[in-house]
Amino acid sequence: MDKQQSQRCRVKSIFFYLRESFRFHDVDKPVVAQIVFILILAVIFGGYIYARPYIEDAFLYFEQISVNLIEQVETKTLDLSLINMETANKFFESMLIVVIIYALIKAVAYILATYYGVFYYYSLTEPDTTLKQRTVFFLKKLIKIIVFNILFYGIFAFAILCVFVLTAFISFFIPVIVVILSLLPIVVLAVDMLFIFKNLLIIEFDTGIIKNFKVALDITRGCKRRVIFNGLWPHFLGLVLDTIAIDVQNPALALFIVAFFEVIVLLIFQRLTALMFIDAATLERKDKIPEKA
Repeated sequence: MDKQQSQRCRVKSIFFYLRESFRFHDVDKPVVAQIVFILILAVIFGGYIYARPYIEDAFLYFEQISVNLIEQVETKTLDLSLINMETANKFFESMLIVVIIYALIKAVAYILATYYGVFYYYSLTEPDTTLKQRTVFFLKKLIKIIVFNILFYGIFAFAILCVFVLTAFISFFIPVIVVILSLLPIVVLAVDMLFIFKNLLIIEFDTGIIKNFKVALDITRGCKRRVIFNGLWPHFLGLVLDTIAIDVQNPALALFIVAFFEVIVLLIFQRLTALMFIDAATLERKDKIPEKA
């Protein structure tokens, strides 16, 4: 990562990466893509099915609490002590279980998808390496990747919570500020994209956990807007694909469709990240360059 790289954008437009990132099944060892796809699908779909009854319970308890609150508002006798504490406790218990399940789903799927991304990255930069070698390389850096991501998303979540609480508080005095809350998810994703290369920096340059924060920002210098736009593209694609499941009457089938498309988007995102990282870090591709569209 030389000085010249930091002064001009080396990351190309999303249209340059589009075709290759879409071919999530296309790696030099196809069995890896197949196994990872099935494992992530099993984790996400199985987790959604397992969490479903707890979500239904949470909605039921929330509905009961809402009815109680609405009745109090209508009679102008708002008193939180009149809320059934057993119902409230069951609601929070159900929500806690759902949060834990979803956290585990996302964590396991993230690790598996990252392995796929690293495997694909090595297939572009070190195509002569074997399946075993790439797996060993990944496992050697896995602990550092996990520690960094826990630290990164821990700080990230705390910052988001502070912004949310502050914005909510200010909105009591300046109601128009509440508009910011509706934009918060997009802002959060945009900031997350600024650190899109955090895992590959550890893989390629073995950057330290603390130093990785700075290097992850430095490598996008001069092309942050392009990196953010490119990185957000798979997320918006996921939102579009999820709409397909809206009209599906069978709940299990709807969850499977959502999980299926979620896996595809995860793998597309990993390929896109690897392709952009090679350009951002001015690395050389040693694989057979695919035909241009």
